[in-house]
Amino acid sequence: MAPSPLIATAVLAAGAIAASRKHTADNSGVQLYHAQQTADVEGEKTLAEIIATECPSLADPEIGRFVPSMALPTADLQTCYNAIRERFGRLRIVKYERELITTNDGGTIGLDWSPPFAQMPSDERPIVVLSHGLSGGSQETYVQQTVKCLTAEPYRFRTVVVNYRGCAGVQLTTHVLYNGGFTSDYGFAVEHIRRRFPNSKLIGVGYSLGANLVTKYVGEQGDACPLEAGVSVCNPYDLAASSDAIEQPTLRNKYLYSPAMLFGLMRLYRRHRHMIETGPVQFDAEAIEKIDQLRQFDDLITSRAFGFKDSADYYNQSSCAQFMPRIRIPFLAISSLDDPVCPESVIPREAFNSNPHLVLALTRYGGHLGYHEDLSSSWLSRPISEFCAAIFRHTLAATTGQGSPATEPPTS
Repeated sequence: MAPSPLIATAVLAAGAIAASRKHTADNSGVQLYHAQQTADVEGEKTLAEIIATECPSLADPEIGRFVPSMALPTADLQTCYNAIRERFGRLRIVKYERELITTNDGGTIGLDWSPPFAQMPSDERPIVVLSHGLSGGSQETYVQQTVKCLTAEPYRFRTVVVNYRGCAGVQLTTHVLYNGGFTSDYGFAVEHIRRRFPNSKLIGVGYSLGANLVTKYVGEQGDACPLEAGVSVCNPYDLAASSDAIEQPTLRNKYLYSPAMLFGLMRLYRRHRHMIETGPVQFDAEAIEKIDQLRQFDDLITSRAFGFKDSADYYNQSSCAQFMPRIRIPFLAISSLDDPVCPESVIPREAFNSNPHLVLALTRYGGHLGYHEDLSSSWLSRPISEFCAAIFRHTLAATTGQGSPATEPPTS
């Protein structure tokens, strides 16, 4: 008896899905790029050796891979899922305790500590300092998922998210917001954290525009960088090239990414408009209301507020790629080949090939700040946590002669 057309079609469809899934899994390994000889970390292992032996999510032949959720198989779905989840209610998987600090010019930065100090009293344990993406904050899904992993067993680190001026409910108390190269506020926050916890080691983690900012800061600091290491996730590297990529005349850019990113910026501007207009710069209100591209926003608002000639000048001075040759601490960068916001073409391969302090972990899938293995967890938190633990373990061993119990290598 011949099978019905419906059954035959279902069998063929199932076979096609299985074949596609196998192809995805077979091509999901993490590719590592770095100089032929990477730098020693505290005179023990080299950076490449530490990642190879202590970061299984990046280097283990069996588990060093990212396979996207079957429900989110494309870069666009991976990228948009965070926003989709938040559309149906804010994700609250970690608890924060907010501390407000005031910069020298009167600006306000919100430091969200996790766990709250009632749960984790002040001590000398390592601290991971996280920096959010464009118009984001500590509430972002990708931030919370990493904080949850870093603060849980076996790591038990202290974390703090730096919420920049006007972001995540922080009141704007000056006429300027923040931008992707405004490292003075980040440096101010780091120094405050160091004063509060003088005996704790610090690692900086940045996402998207926050990754550009953290990378630029680490390069600017050079040998004097107060961080033990840095982590960059989905970094645009070249702000002009990334802006150009987002403004390419494709349907997904026109109807998805460009409007979504611009909406976040315009919402931030409108929320704080009265304070922004108290500054010495005169803004063209009529032109601002007609903005329909990110570059226009940076021409009419960002560049003028911060004293740049125009968006091109802002992008040129603020892009982190030019500062990467000066990085002198262990630095891990994670990017995906299918990132629709920060495409492969913006990655400064030469910097990773020549600077022994840098390692690029490149995945085939993941989208922009996606990396969803299923509908409730993110792969990103694992390699970030493993890398932080490994670096803390070696720096603590060099300082005290023994590693911290909280930083034992994960088992694969």
